Amino acid sequence: MFKINAKWNFLFIITDQQRADHLSCYNDNIILKTPNIDMIAKEGIKFTHFYCNNPICMPNRSTIFTGQYPSFHGVTTNGRNLPKGTKTFLDILSKSGLYYTASFGKIHLNYFGAPSGEFTNPIESQEFAQSKNYPNLSNDIPYFGLEEFKIISGHGTFCGHPDYINWVKMKIADNPALAKPLRIRPRSSDEMIQTKLNISFDTTDPMGRIQVLRHNIPEELYSTTFVKEHTIDFLKRFADGQYSKPHFFAFCSFPDPHHPYTPPGKYFNMFRPEDVILPKSFHDNHEKSSEFNKKHYNELLKSEGTEKQIFPIPKEVKEGEARRVIAGSYGMEKMIDDAVGEILNSLEKYGLADNTVVIYTSDHGELGGDHRFFFKGPFLYQGLIKIPFLISVPNMIKGQVVDSLVSSIDIPETILELCGFPIPNTMQGRSMLPILNNSAEKINEEILIEMDDDHNNEKTRSLITTDWRITVFRNHGELYNLKEDPDEMNNLWNNHDFNEKKHELLLRLLRRCINTQNYSVKRDCGY
Repeated sequence: MFKINAKWNFLFIITDQQRADHLSCYNDNIILKTPNIDMIAKEGIKFTHFYCNNPICMPNRSTIFTGQYPSFHGVTTNGRNLPKGTKTFLDILSKSGLYYTASFGKIHLNYFGAPSGEFTNPIESQEFAQSKNYPNLSNDIPYFGLEEFKIISGHGTFCGHPDYINWVKMKIADNPALAKPLRIRPRSSDEMIQTKLNISFDTTDPMGRIQVLRHNIPEELYSTTFVKEHTIDFLKRFADGQYSKPHFFAFCSFPDPHHPYTPPGKYFNMFRPEDVILPKSFHDNHEKSSEFNKKHYNELLKSEGTEKQIFPIPKEVKEGEARRVIAGSYGMEKMIDDAVGEILNSLEKYGLADNTVVIYTSDHGELGGDHRFFFKGPFLYQGLIKIPFLISVPNMIKGQVVDSLVSSIDIPETILELCGFPIPNTMQGRSMLPILNNSAEKINEEILIEMDDDHNNEKTRSLITTDWRITVFRNHGELYNLKEDPDEMNNLWNNHDFNEKKHELLLRLLRRCINTQNYSVKRDCGY
């Protein structure tokens, strides 16, 4: 058993839309090797049954910050800001006087904007990604408990925010050769620089049909490098004593490997599509799926990332196309692993490694070819909802593997308890501290996953147990035996032989939903 220590620093590394089985510490058969990320697992604990509580960016990131379910904190889908004044675990760390709080990269507690013009009246955001909205950027400090931050918004080549553009300008000033492939001129406006970055690929390239974009952004100007360099610079400044507080909590937040698939430079062709192993469920014809999933397979429903004209109908996705998409994702993930290696080396170099807790996770997974689906949406397969979670705590037993059910909502309580701070009664998760002391410990009997999909006017609630997943939609449902059918090929919802199990899980799901509601029973007077 290790002791709670208020003297630890925290480095919280988070990616966007990454499957657990895209890390080699989770998948022995993958051609992508991630030795630097794997080292966090070797030095600490790897969780094999860790889930997001919503498979969309903004809702689950808000859950990580608040320790509350989306239906409680109010960010139930993308495009909805976390309300100003919402208290986060970072507020507690910062206000204690012991922790300096910082974030470098994507935050996404405010929306990025609407490049399509579909939403014509964005109200306010601190994270706009398009230059047309920069005059309306808010500038709250602290920002949901963060005292320092450098923001990059968007994904792939479509990144923006003044912090990113100013960094690009600084890099080009130091090395003018970086401007050449983008045809950026010395007196180019900020808006023109962003346009050159965003449209840095050949729009006639047929790979664009599957959102694989070969572009001209040098590795030195890519989003992963932005996050890496700002994180390392912060660690150096902290080690040099430039901050008055004794400890830090720092987010290192990569926008990749979220689509589009845009690995820069040498990473673009690092992995051959023909070497990619497709998911076992790729050839599922959905005969035993829900009617909703059958419709997506046959028609391609609009959801987060999927839309006709920018990706094929699932049943028409060819094996070669799927392999090319996954190879592109591998390139982005390999660049992240290289960056993580440099960041971890900096912890050692600056004498911070021995008292820094390192966490690695993602905000949600990626369908990644499961059942011929890609990206995300109300298709609650394991690749989308099961995510990596690695934690290395100084002086903790190394190389442990935990199969306990845990989820994103448990993260902030764990951090607060590791620091010795009381947990607010507004938080709805459970601390992982019992597991960190005993890897066989269980803290959850089940995991609740909420998702509201505005594209299809669909609401889903899922309950995950060790052996089962049940998902309730407005007009249909899914029931999968994860023990006997880990690839979720056979939906048992309408199989009467499993009515008793279905009813048991439905009752448990109902109780969980009732107990997460964000209001108590109150009256204004006696009667």
